[in-house]
Amino acid sequence: MNFFIRNVLFFHLAALVAAFSWIHGGTRPELLLPVIPWLTAFALEILLIFPQARSNETLSEARSRVWRALLRDPFLYAGLLLTAYLVIPLFNATGAPLFDEASRQWRYPTTPLAGLPFCVNADEHAVLLLWFPPVVAAALAAKHGLLKAGKRLLLEMMCWNGAALALLGFAQQATGAKSVFWGSEIFGHFFSTFGYPNFAGAFFTLLFAVSAGLWFGRAGEEVIGPSAGSGTRVDEAPLLGKHGLLIAVFLNFAAAIASLSRAAILLCALLLVVLLVYMVAGVWQKAETDGRVKVLSAVGGMALLVGLSLTVFAPKALKTELATISPREVVDRVTGRGQYHARVAKEIFSDHPAFGVGGWGYPHHMMQYLKPEEYATIQLAGGVNVHNDTLQFLAENGAVGYGLMLTCVLLLLVPLAWQAGRVSRANVVTEAGTAVPPKPAWLYRLPPPLMAVLLGTAATVCHSLGDLPFRDPAVLIVWVLSFVSVSGFLPSVRKS
Repeated sequence: MNFFIRNVLFFHLAALVAAFSWIHGGTRPELLLPVIPWLTAFALEILLIFPQARSNETLSEARSRVWRALLRDPFLYAGLLLTAYLVIPLFNATGAPLFDEASRQWRYPTTPLAGLPFCVNADEHAVLLLWFPPVVAAALAAKHGLLKAGKRLLLEMMCWNGAALALLGFAQQATGAKSVFWGSEIFGHFFSTFGYPNFAGAFFTLLFAVSAGLWFGRAGEEVIGPSAGSGTRVDEAPLLGKHGLLIAVFLNFAAAIASLSRAAILLCALLLVVLLVYMVAGVWQKAETDGRVKVLSAVGGMALLVGLSLTVFAPKALKTELATISPREVVDRVTGRGQYHARVAKEIFSDHPAFGVGGWGYPHHMMQYLKPEEYATIQLAGGVNVHNDTLQFLAENGAVGYGLMLTCVLLLLVPLAWQAGRVSRANVVTEAGTAVPPKPAWLYRLPPPLMAVLLGTAATVCHSLGDLPFRDPAVLIVWVLSFVSVSGFLPSVRKS
């Protein structure tokens, strides 16, 4: 029982991540509603009552420590402001703009509470409350309620959760499933629990990077020596050995490719190259001749396997997607050229700069900004989204709402970057003395999981410039918790 009490917060956070990802990838609000609010409330309650206690403190002392840290944390207040901002439009719904045939002009319904954030439809806007407040609550719970070991375990749990979802996806493909969970709803293409390929692609791409960093942090230590965070490994005796995480690395990578998301395929290939260069450069400098031969053999075998998987043995659907990838296609997608969405979103934001038009207000306001020649090119599939998260959040939540979202992210990222900067300048001391890391020393002093999280989360941001990964709470919660959890690998650096 003591084990459960000590780790009950970890179990609830794991359940929250699993719920978002397994319930249709977090895209079915009617299925999330009976589950997510309760899991969020329980996580907050357990944070306040049963946080993880250090070995030298009682549960009561752990509560006091957590409460003090919470009250001093600006992220708490930014999260509360964001939640309040999202609640106000529920009481200030206006209805959709209407086109008056007589005057040939668009008519706007009267705003009940003038000068405050509004939305078109309260039920549609309420979906945002199933996205952001639970993620903020999970970040607070992980940041303050988990010890470093708990954070490391949560990061690894997310990788294995992705691996399990990948197995589900491949099982569905092998059995010829036409819908998620072998249901009756028909999708153009789906993978695992995700009915939209780019959601699946962003989710598994991020977890591929994270799982690769966790594996290298565990397996590379014996070759290149300990990093500054080596004393805080996921655990001392992994259940599947030092290389067990390669299973999660392979499954998450394969799932990202199998999603048939062109962005995921490109980003996975880029991440694979960058991570291989990072790993091989570190190992090469410290390994003996035999070790270098092994490294070259492993890299060559991996390159051959990936090359054959994407060419000779690739299924027809994957070859079709690969054939459509071109530099021009990438530029057009990121810039919005060739589609009206980017321009329309900018014009909506220009007309409603402070508060936007409310959650899911874009499709209701879109029509009045279309040019006559664009009516014939209206996007039927996916046309309710801008396919650029920044522009859509600005159009729907305005500068105030989007600014609060960015503030929450910065309040997690800046302290992490500050601590990482101190670690990168610190010397790693072992029983044999001061360890000499590979060059550049500042880079290899940082724990590999941290490097992987930074690369993976940056890939998600790049993906969001041409699509909408941050409008999927399954991607959003993994992205945010990656920042919080990877701090468990960073040691405390004291001034001498």
